[in-house]
Amino acid sequence: MPYKVSHGKPIQITYSPDEVFSRIQHEGIQFIDLQFTGLTGRFHHTTISANTFTPEQMRDGLPKLDGSSIIGFASIDGSDMLLKPDPNTFAIIPWMTENKTARLLCDVYWGGERGRLSKDPRGIAQKAEEYVKTQGFDNS
Repeated sequence: MPYKVSHGKPIQITYSPDEVFSRIQHEGIQFIDLQFTGLTGRFHHTTISANTFTPEQMRDGLPKLDGSSIIGFASIDGSDMLLKPDPNTFAIIPWMTENKTARLLCDVYWGGERGRLSKDPRGIAQKAEEYVKTQGFDNS
């Protein structure tokens, strides 16, 4: 998640989908890098043109993932998956100056409205974070 530092403390920056699309337009972003993590900790991504990225895709996800190509995600049958971008993870990739590119971390969902992939490492981390908060272990 993006952060800024104010008075020596990190403050999480949050974005609505509308703010993401506004930044894409105002910053002249040409490409969106959709990023996710596999079970082995390897970072994966697919890149799309910013001018084809829509609010509906932000909300519903993009059918951009063959889960059988990611170790441990799915077998070849029924491996169509969606990448659902998290607007709070929007960040411009600073070293991509020629073809301005931004990234969004994505949650991984089964295609066909079958819900979230239970093996999605990001989803597992989010469940663990929620558990810590509900059990009173969170000291923040």
